[in-house]
Amino acid sequence: MLRGACFVSLMILQSLWIHAQNFKNKDLQSALKSVDTMRIRERVIFLSHDSLRGRKPGSPGFQMAVDFAIAQFKSMGIEPKGDDGYLQHVIIRSARVDTAISKVVINGKTFHYGKQVALYPDMNHDQNSGNGKAVWVGYGISAPHLGHDDYASVDVKGKIVIIRSGAPLTFPASELAHFTNFSIKGDIAAAHGAAGIILLEENPAEFLYTADVNRKGVYGFVNKDGSVGSGRLSVAPGLKFIAVANAGLFDEYIDHERAGSRELNLEISAASKTLYRDIKSFNVVGWIQGTDPVLKNEYVIHTAHLDHLGVGKPIRNDSIYNGAHDNASGTACALEIAGLYKQVKTKRSILIAIVTGEEMGLVGSRFLVANPPVPKGSIVADINTDMPTLIAPMLSIEPLGAKHSTLINQVNVAAKYLNLEVQDDHMPDQVRFVRSDQYSFIRMGIPALHVKFGLKTSNPGFNLRKHIDVWTETHYHKPSDEFRDTSFNFASAATYVKLNFLIGYQVANSSQRPAWVKGDFFGETFGKK
Repeated sequence: MLRGACFVSLMILQSLWIHAQNFKNKDLQSALKSVDTMRIRERVIFLSHDSLRGRKPGSPGFQMAVDFAIAQFKSMGIEPKGDDGYLQHVIIRSARVDTAISKVVINGKTFHYGKQVALYPDMNHDQNSGNGKAVWVGYGISAPHLGHDDYASVDVKGKIVIIRSGAPLTFPASELAHFTNFSIKGDIAAAHGAAGIILLEENPAEFLYTADVNRKGVYGFVNKDGSVGSGRLSVAPGLKFIAVANAGLFDEYIDHERAGSRELNLEISAASKTLYRDIKSFNVVGWIQGTDPVLKNEYVIHTAHLDHLGVGKPIRNDSIYNGAHDNASGTACALEIAGLYKQVKTKRSILIAIVTGEEMGLVGSRFLVANPPVPKGSIVADINTDMPTLIAPMLSIEPLGAKHSTLINQVNVAAKYLNLEVQDDHMPDQVRFVRSDQYSFIRMGIPALHVKFGLKTSNPGFNLRKHIDVWTETHYHKPSDEFRDTSFNFASAATYVKLNFLIGYQVANSSQRPAWVKGDFFGETFGKK
């Protein structure tokens, strides 16, 4: 049951009933019948081909993918909505730490960048430093609505906060995902006046991974006004530095079993230098104008990310990270969805955005919402298609994010029409809600969702959860995520296309724009922007 509002108004119920009846519209039925699994397959084959070299932004292979998306839009008669035809220019900023001069000093003892500590780049300042007394703030979360506020009993202004990773497992799935995000912890600390942050990573392998990423470069974007926004974690405005440390480094100073935030007998300082490199990339944006004299000035947007990881560490003599499922499949589906809108009439206008840099920290979608091609406030909902994992018959779905707004109503109607069961997120610990482009829209106050595969199966002896887990462990973000007919269920792709289209179709024809559920955390936090 949804918190805050346990009923839907009669007007909305009537609207949903009308939409269900409108599914009998001849043009709509013709459009649904036109979904072509071979066309989806051919797009996946092209986008995941070795010749595109993993579609890394800034590479010739990514440009090939951009040209392909534009050609697809043109072939369907979809009009351009970028700032240069279909192209929205995106400057992706790579920022890496100069490890030679980066260090953290704890009570006079110096730790250079490497085995114990690592600093994060600063997208806005090429040099940063700070110092102060240390304060332990546990998870570093301020969530009074969940009865949890690590900052309630301490004053951290001008001090260095030490924060553990994760969030209480008692949190609801979406909020668990939100508050586990290190960038959110950084924003909370900055809002409370902290001068710097040290994040404790309890997993040594994760620490080494983070240190390596910060050494090679994290990514942000340069706005049209010249300001810089971050994708992955960077030093938030107001902070002097952010560092990550092996949790064991602080064992002698912090009693983890003792509850509550508190000041520590520690003086901490840090200094680092950031080196920049800018990469030219693009979002590809098209649109279909609505028919209503007033509502045509509002937009439903469908998004999918075009990029993947490029060429990287060889695994079994293969170094091309093709990204067939992630996200050639999602892009192929989004293009098919775009074609369906050309066959029907909708009151609101439709945007289709094939974005860059999702794998770099959602930078393409974050740039898009910060620099929209239409007036701010006119985008009413985002429906994101990212790695639907089309490896089995689709009998159920998990609509991440939908329950936070009235979008759940459109999901339920479309799912019922397609005979799909709607389930809750079966893996909240994977924080999928914050890991794809719909989250950029959520953070700008726009209701959004991302439909993932559910676990229903018609075969009692088949463990679909295990099947998905094994596939993910074997192929996710690895060169083996490449096209093979045996690894795709294109009948499920057709169902996935119809589902996402029908959700958007309802929103585009409703007299009311989607609204946040009353009292919902995300609506209260971001919905008033």
